Parts: sequence; C-alpha cells; structure tokens
Amino acid sequence: MFAREILGLKEARVAVDAILEEASKDPAQPISVVVVDGHGEVVCAARMDGAGPMFNYMAFKKARSSATTGKNTRSWGDFLGKRNYAVSDFVPEATGIPGGIAIVKPGESSGEAGPGQGIIYGAIAVSGRTGNEDEALSMLGLKALQKAVWG
Repeated sequence: MFAREILGLKEARVAVDAILEEASKDPAQPISVVVVDGHGEVVCAARMDGAGPMFNYMAFKKARSSATTGKNTRSWGDFLGKRNYAVSDFVPEATGIPGGIAIVKPGESSGEAGPGQGIIYGAIAVSGRTGNEDEALSMLGLKALQKAVWG
C-alpha cells in the first residue's frame, strides 16, 4: 500500500489568498481562481466581485488540465500544437490556454522536461485577464503555497 501527501484546504487557501490579494490591486479586472488536488477535484475556489461565469469555468478547466497532465497549461498546449494535436484529443474538457500551473515541491520538475517528474499535488489556475497575467498570478499562488508547505 502507498502513503501519499495530499493537498488540503489550508494549503489551497494560502495560494488563493495570495492571488486575490494581488489581483485586488486592480479590481476593474476581476478574476476567478481554482485550486484542485492531484485528481483534478476542487479543493478551494473563489472569484472577485464582477467575475463572470466564464472566468469560473475557465479557471476550473485550466486547473484540471494541469493536474491531470502534470504540466502547466501553456507548455502542454505548445507541446501538442507543435505536433498538430488538439489539446482535447488527450483529455476531455482540457485546455492549453495559459494560466494553469501544476503544484510540485520546490526543486522538483512538474514533468515539463519529460520523465522523472516530481509528485503532482494538484494545480492552481486563474482566469479573467490575459494568459500571461493569469499565469503570473497562478505562479504567485504557487510560490506562496510552496513557501507555506515546504519552507
């Protein structure tokens, strides 16, 4: 039998709170944020006032895509695009739109470089701004979570 650490609400809220704190500096551009576990199931989600339903949907889709593939959505979409595959050919309801970031321990690979990846604890995703901004906010949340959990 295997024993495995899993992502809990306390850890997920650290990421969500850090993201919302930063995103709230520009309330005219509301966002939605979702943190999922390694199976792609929601651990914590929030949206700023004014964030529409599409932002919620896309944040969930990005998070689930990262958790189930073990890759950040941008790099996964780029990887498949170079091979003329559609992202949805591999994972139903998946996306390669930037903003989903896999949660791994600091110093471990999320599988971006191939085999030998670290454990994927889940993913963080933001939707509501440009892909680059969504990705930067998700990364900020990841850094906050990693610091709180692994120091």
